[in-house]
Amino acid sequence: MFRLNFARRTFGSAGRVLALISALSAFGITAAALQQNAPQSGSPAQANPSSQAAPSVQAGAPAEPDASGKKVIHDEAEYNAYLAAGNTPDPKERAEALESFAQKYPKSVVAGDALEQAMSAWQAAGDAVKVLEVAREVLQADQGNVRALAIVVALDRLSAGQGDSAALDELCLYSTAGMREIAMWHKPAEMTDADFASLNRQMAIIFNGGAGYCALRQQDFSQARDWYGRAVEFDASNLENIYQLAIADLEMTPVDANGFWYCAKAIQLARISSRTQVAGGMEEYCKPKYQAYHGSAEGWDSILGLSAAQDSLPPDFAKGIKAAPAPPAPPVPPAQK
Repeated sequence: MFRLNFARRTFGSAGRVLALISALSAFGITAAALQQNAPQSGSPAQANPSSQAAPSVQAGAPAEPDASGKKVIHDEAEYNAYLAAGNTPDPKERAEALESFAQKYPKSVVAGDALEQAMSAWQAAGDAVKVLEVAREVLQADQGNVRALAIVVALDRLSAGQGDSAALDELCLYSTAGMREIAMWHKPAEMTDADFASLNRQMAIIFNGGAGYCALRQQDFSQARDWYGRAVEFDASNLENIYQLAIADLEMTPVDANGFWYCAKAIQLARISSRTQVAGGMEEYCKPKYQAYHGSAEGWDSILGLSAAQDSLPPDFAKGIKAAPAPPAPPVPPAQK
């Protein structure tokens, strides 16, 4: 049985996850972007006129995308409410104002964007609980919202690593849903190609890593290896994914010896980031595994040293590690008469 405490623990931090969430939740329609399509009469946008022709105000008309696919708010009160909420300086107050807007105008074309901006504002305020709460609210209205799915998976993995079984269940559900949705996700009109590529990569890391963690906790080591392998292809410096990929490799039957390199690399990443205790705990798992497989500790220090300068698994690494001879079979007892 593998050391579940190390498989479960999260080597990142809430701060790191929130920083990632900032990128995931910052691409909605902002108030500044809407100023380019502001209603004409009495709108604050008059102080900053756009070169584009502004659509006319249609009091009481629903907000909807125009023929070009851009989102336009035709109702002046709705527009002003969204603009005021999005321009609120304090992050906590901005998040609350954006949530209030979404509640007041649930059918607005920017209701979903308001909630996504609220997630970003709560992130800026450092409140992971509210980020998760709003992300779940987004998913109630739009089950295929890939950014909200990624946020929930990222935060659920953090909680699951601390023993939250409900978070683990949700993680397992949403990580696979996220991979399905991201495959069908098209670049929003307001997003640049570079931002779209970056966001796709970040979400691929989250969903594949989350699915790997779920499979690992279910002791489906072969599936965990596949998901973690994909996540590591996108980010070869993620300590958590690399170490848990090592666990998946080394708990398989037969053992996948590539896991020894991932073990060594994870230890080196922990040392570089001054997490000496974490590195020591990982080596307490990895080195005995190597000794049991190889028959002695010979060669382990060399693997550990070389991995510090290697960015990815060397070709044919596993072939270079000789497995210890299998112990002789016990003698067959003589047939009883």
